[in-house]
This record gives sequence, structure tokens and C-alpha cells, in this order.
Amino acid sequence: MTRPFLRALLCAALLSLIASPVLAHAELVSAAPGLGDQVEGSPAKLVTTFSQNLNVSRTSLEVRDASGSTVAKGGELGASPREFRLALPELAPGKYQVRWTSFSSEDGELARGSYTFTVVAAPSPSPSPSPSPLPSPTPTQSTSPSASLAPITPATPSPAPSAIPAPSDASGGGGGAVLILIGAALAVVGGIGIWLVRRRST
Repeated sequence: MTRPFLRALLCAALLSLIASPVLAHAELVSAAPGLGDQVEGSPAKLVTTFSQNLNVSRTSLEVRDASGSTVAKGGELGASPREFRLALPELAPGKYQVRWTSFSSEDGELARGSYTFTVVAAPSPSPSPSPSPLPSPTPTQSTSPSASLAPITPATPSPAPSAIPAPSDASGGGGGAVLILIGAALAVVGGIGIWLVRRRST
């Protein structure tokens, strides 16, 4: 054998040794949330993808909080034979650890691993501005007929009738003349009566 051939054979053997652990296991390829991710608000689920088809009965996901308590465990097959999902409860802000166990249905190999991600509080929504009050309508001049009429002024009271003046001295003098005439007439009548009585007596 020539040396170049031996070198090529040795390199192929080394490459097979290096690649065999990778090809013989269902390794974690991607995840959401993934390694070192910082998530705003609690994620609804954990979605992982592996390098080989999974045996669902022997594959599982586990999520632990900072105190080491398990908050979710289990999982189910996703959209493909290599996708595995786990529904998550409401996660408070903090750091969480994902522990995964995969079992390849292609070669029957078991693999395990872990990583962490962080949940931060979701930003609070900004309050919507309150609507400003509408300006009140400016009153317009009424166009009704009554508005065009001039204001009615109260009538000026007429002066009270003056008292009837007392009879003047002249009218009083006239009344005295009437009495004098009546007295004169009575005197004449009386004189005639006395004359008739005397005539009869003679």
C-alpha cells in the first residue's frame, strides 16, 4: 500500500469516529424558546426539533424554574416526526431550564441535554388618550317671528282726573239771587192774601 492511500484510509476512519456519535443520536437542532433566549411574557409552548425521527413513547421535555421545581413535563409529536412540543403554563419572569430526552426511532439511540432561557415581563400597554370633550355649539340668533318684534314698552299711565273744582263765588251769587226772587214772590203772594182778607172783612 502506498502512503497516500493509507493516509486517506486513516482520515476516513477518523471522520467516521467523529461523526458516529452525531449520526447515531437524535440530537437537538433548534428550539423555541431556545438556548439563551429572552422572551417577553410567558410563552404558550416549547417547540423543539431533533436531527432524527423520534420515538414518542421514550422522548420527553421538562421545564424547571430557578428553584429547580418542575413546572411542565411530557410533550407530544409536532408537525413532523422530528418535532416535539410541550404546552407551558403561565411562567413568571425569571430563568428556566429545559431538560430534553430523545430516543431515535431510526437507530434506537438515547440522548439527553439541557439549556436555559429567560422570561421577562411583557411591556404594559400605554393608556389610550381619553377623548377631548366636544365644544358646545354657539347659540345662534333665533329666526322665529317673535325674535324680530320690537319689545313692548308698558303704557304710560294717564294722569288721574283732577278733582271737580268747588263752585266759584259767582255761581254762589247766582244761587242767592234765586233765593231773593223766591222771597220776593212769597212776599207778594202774602201781601195779596192779606189784602183779600181785609177786603172781605170790610
